[in-house]
Order: sequence, then structure tokens, then C-alpha cells
Amino acid sequence: MRALFTCSDHPTISRNRFHRSLLQERCEEYDECTSTASSYPKRIPKVLACIPFRLPKADFVWVGYMGHFLVPYIRIFTKKPIVYDFYLSIYDVLCNDRKIFRPDSIPGRFVRWLERRSLELADFVIVDTQKLVETLSRDYHIPKEKFVRIPLTINEEAIRPVDVPRHKEPFCVLYVGSYIPLHGTPLIIKAAKILQDMGEDIHFLMIGDGPERQKCEALAQKYGLENVEFKGFMSIEELNHYYNACDVNLGLFNTGERANSVVLNKTNDAFRVGRPHVTLRTDAMAEHFSDNETIFFVHENSPEALAKRLVELKNDPELVKKVGQNALRLYDQKLSNRVAREIAEREIFSKLCGERR
Repeated sequence: MRALFTCSDHPTISRNRFHRSLLQERCEEYDECTSTASSYPKRIPKVLACIPFRLPKADFVWVGYMGHFLVPYIRIFTKKPIVYDFYLSIYDVLCNDRKIFRPDSIPGRFVRWLERRSLELADFVIVDTQKLVETLSRDYHIPKEKFVRIPLTINEEAIRPVDVPRHKEPFCVLYVGSYIPLHGTPLIIKAAKILQDMGEDIHFLMIGDGPERQKCEALAQKYGLENVEFKGFMSIEELNHYYNACDVNLGLFNTGERANSVVLNKTNDAFRVGRPHVTLRTDAMAEHFSDNETIFFVHENSPEALAKRLVELKNDPELVKKVGQNALRLYDQKLSNRVAREIAEREIFSKLCGERR
């Protein structure tokens, strides 16, 4: 088979990196239309200009992240199969999470239409949770048979268990992310204040940057917090050090349809290094993981609930160790890149080969 891969995000991010590697291993011929330019406005024109000239030689097209507008564009030029890594709803991100557009505004309605068309025109749609399948099928009337559930894929060469000194004693909590509203980072800072006021020796390490970082730093300064440390973006190798050096890793603390439908990349990162993940209980998380067995759920979206949960974990190191070990075992069995390859082979490649015959 001859594959053409394209995406509008960086081709080197974990998802796109995995899919490119998969296609190179699986297909007799591989080509791609990607760009490493620094921004979407710079990358997109190069990708769009490349696609029509590379399509004729391909048997199918694999559209990586982000491809919501690429799928309708590609369909103008070909009837060949399109495999579409949906990953997440840009409509939900722009209109509900970041509130850049109102849902009923012209840009909001356009994004929703574009998202629906991309799902309608693709032959295979890759998502990672059954909850997301249910949501997209209901909201856009897309047949469930079109969806392929494949675990989130990460950079397993860089994210892995290593023996490193602990970052802080006796208990260190790690947040990694881009401070988007989905993550609920102000709630984390408020939980840190509660714990400091209680006299609990629990340290928070906040790694990353994004829309709500300044708000979080301002809150930490306002509260006079001495148990919160901020670090900016870092290389994935440096990040792996801190994944291994902290006791638990924080997930998301926000509500809404998107929060209820996703599993985060950092969830898999934490599982990969054998560290427990602490997150608000959502339908998508509960679909995959069990409280106190492979994950730690917070059942109420409040700083008080998070603070209480972290105190429980600090005081029960054996449970934390057990859940970390179980999480690593679960990753190897159900969430690893190896498992993702097996599902792609069974649910996508075998069918593409059948269509060629």
C-alpha cells in the first residue's frame, strides 16, 4: 500500500510522530505533506499547496492532528479512503473551553459545520474513548461504525521509568500542561492554599505555560504560597525526569462535555512511568480506569475535595505505590503504542487491504 500522511500541527508531536512511524513501517511506499514552520498560518499554506500533487500516487490518505479542515479539502481532489485522527473537538475547544467564539456566532457555527463535514467525509475516524464516540455520533449523526478507538500514543522512547532522586520530600504533586481551562489549574492553586493553611507538607510542582498561568501565579502570590513551584516548558527528556521524581501526577479539574469525553496525554505519561494519576472523575476516565486500583479519582470538582484526596494519599504510601504499579501494568497491557499498532492493523489496515482487492 502507498500512504500519504498530512497534518497541520507539528509533524513531530507525539500523535503525529506515532502515526508517521506506523505508516512508514506498515506501507510499501510512504509520502507526506507536512510543515515544521512555527505557526499554523505559516504551516497551513504549505500543506495545502502540497496535497493535490501528492494524492495521485497514494492508495489512501492518513490525516493527523489537526485535520478538521484538511479532510474536506482532500475530499475535493480524491475519492480514496481517508483515515482521520480526530483527537478532540475544536468546536468545543474554541466555543466552550476557551470561549474564543460564541457557539451561536458566525465563526462558532462555521467551526461546528466544518467539524461535522470532516467527520462525514472521512472513512475511518480515530478517537480514544467510547464516550467521545457517543458524543460525536449523537451531536453530528455520524455512524458509530466509522469510529476506531485507539489509545492515545506517546513518545515511549523519551517517557519511561527511570531511577531519579525525589524532587521534594515527603510528598510532591506534579502538574504538567498548557494551563488551558480544561485543566482547572486555579483550582489546583486553591487546593495548595488549603493544604498550606492546614500545615500539610505537600509540595506542588507546576510545569508548563499557557492562558491561565499568570492567573495561577497571581493567586499563589496573593495567598503567600510557599508550597508551589512554577517551571516553564522544557524538553521531553527533562519532563521525564520530573514525571519520575514526583509522587503523583494531576489531571483535569473542570466540567463540561469536553472534560467528560477525553483522556489526557499526561494520563498515559504518568501510567507509562508508573506514577499514579489524580484527576476529577469523568465518564471517559471511569471508562478506562478504576479508583484506588489504577487511578485516584476526585469525586467533587472543588479545591477542598482535591486537598482532602491528596492528604489521604500522602498518608498512605503503600496504596500510592500499589496504584502506580497497577497503572504501569495497565499501560503495558491496554494503552501502549504496541496495543495501538495492533488495533490499527486489525481495524484499519486489514480493511484498507480488503478494499484494494
